[in-house]
Amino acid sequence: MTDPFKKVSDKNEIERMRRESAEQDLRGAVERIIDEAQKKGFFDNLPGKGKPLNLSKNRQAGDQALAFELLQNNDYTLPWIAKRTEMLAEMEVFRAELARSWRSYQDRLQTASDSLQHRQARESWQGERERLAVELRELNKKITALNLTIPVERLEVLKLNLQKELARLGVGDR
Repeated sequence: MTDPFKKVSDKNEIERMRRESAEQDLRGAVERIIDEAQKKGFFDNLPGKGKPLNLSKNRQAGDQALAFELLQNNDYTLPWIAKRTEMLAEMEVFRAELARSWRSYQDRLQTASDSLQHRQARESWQGERERLAVELRELNKKITALNLTIPVERLEVLKLNLQKELARLGVGDR
């Protein structure tokens, strides 16, 4: 099995990729454990089952409870949380634009009646893909800047990768 990190020379990028891989492995393991526990009925007789959760008190807040209560009661959120929410929305806009561009390319290929139109469609897609790659680099710069403001590492936003985003759409190396 080849090491997927050999192609990358930037130590920070390698570390990010390893952290992302480990996080995905951990999530998978936790989900399997939860699924098994659920199948065995471990969650069937929990106290308060069927009743709404009381989320008004932050039990982990400790001496910051008053501050959190003031924030919540005044419909205010911490700036980094608001920026993270905006970034996640911006990422979804990018993904929607990528999907729209791919569908447009597929439509052009379907309606192309000769090899010239096929070539033009492919060239158009290559140009669009390059434009999207530039846009993605800028988006990833914003993600990096945002992550520097987030005090909890597990809440950091993972950068996007064009190949992975295309794979999510079912696109191979085209």
